[in-house]
Amino acid sequence: MGQTGKKSEKGPICWRKRVKSEYMRLRQLKRFRRADEVKSMFNSNRQKILERTEILNQEWKQRRIQPVHIMTSVSSLRGTREVALHDFSANFFSYK
Repeated sequence: MGQTGKKSEKGPICWRKRVKSEYMRLRQLKRFRRADEVKSMFNSNRQKILERTEILNQEWKQRRIQPVHIMTSVSSLRGTREVALHDFSANFFSYK
């Protein structure tokens, strides 16, 4: 009977250790699972960004092919005036 008494005394301590180790194992699995979810979400977001970037690049290539209208130069527009800049310190006149 003495041996059964010792087993019963060790029983709760042994169960506590088992429960604690199982709890820690489950927590670790949960952390790993969450980390895997975060990685997979990151990769899927990255893939979506790359796909969207490729679509935008294709659109830009198509738009660049279209003809660009050349604007008339400023000097040929009506109502423009020539500006005279005066530098009185050097007695220098320049016209643009």
